[in-house]
Amino acid sequence: MEASGFKCERCGAPLDVSPETIVAVCPYCGFPNHISGSISTENIFIAPSLGKEEVYRAFMHRVERDVDLRSLRDDIQVVEIEGRYVPYWEGRVYLKGEVKYMRRETECHTVTDSQGNTREECHTVERHYHEFIDRNLHLMGSARRQVTDFGINDIIKHYKKKFPELKPLKELDEDEWQRIKLEILNTEMDERQARMLMKEDAVDVVREEYKAKSDRIEYFRCMPGEPEDVKLVLLPVWTVYYRYGNSIFKVAFSGWDGKDVAATEPMTALRRAMYVGGIILGIVIGGIGAGAISSGAAIIPLVAGAGIAYYSGSKVLAGTRVER
Repeated sequence: MEASGFKCERCGAPLDVSPETIVAVCPYCGFPNHISGSISTENIFIAPSLGKEEVYRAFMHRVERDVDLRSLRDDIQVVEIEGRYVPYWEGRVYLKGEVKYMRRETECHTVTDSQGNTREECHTVERHYHEFIDRNLHLMGSARRQVTDFGINDIIKHYKKKFPELKPLKELDEDEWQRIKLEILNTEMDERQARMLMKEDAVDVVREEYKAKSDRIEYFRCMPGEPEDVKLVLLPVWTVYYRYGNSIFKVAFSGWDGKDVAATEPMTALRRAMYVGGIILGIVIGGIGAGAISSGAAIIPLVAGAGIAYYSGSKVLAGTRVER
């Protein structure tokens, strides 16, 4: 609906907003305007994007360097190239606390028998650790409640590896905005909600780290501070859709440097043969385990063979590769 009290900060045009709107994009000049929620326009930053032609060249470069795609390049047809800005909340959380955990470890020592022969004996021991938590975590997550779009989460991993030059949204002049503007996905969480999630996520990150390196957590206390340097970041994500045969595939690119972050690809006959070979290998390994079923060690080849066969079989049935 059109709210008479809301006009574009850039061009003064009326904005169409709803009660849930946090950032409204002007239908005339494309400028994103803060409408509601706990968020300051001064805390909105944007990463300038490459253009469509540059993204197309990045896609063709990917085709040339990918062994599978290179063999199919004459039959690949680009259908659409779509760019948009995705909103993410970014900030730092300081955590303090302590944790006690147990980890089972193998302990070995040398034993000498009565004839002077030595051998190594190993057994499992339970070791207990007590550590203090004193950390700063950099956190980033989508400002949208349901993240189902292809490449949305993958772009975060790349962002943390290669930070783009961010510019305050308010400092962009109209000419620069016209050059880099893309569709902007709606922001569905304001700063207050983002801060609450950051504190919860920070504790979860630390807890999962200790779960991964322990067999049992005996005590865990972790207190997050208030998030700092919180800002809304608009990151450009480009998706190239291409046709091969009767199917459509896609590649997601980071808009600030043209790096491919996720892709679905057709499966060539060679790769399909490799996966079929994996199925056969898994069956053979499992057969070895079944033949030695009387041995306690038979469980290892049985499980390994089943895992290899299952993984390879699922790839053959999918008919599509997903790369990240």
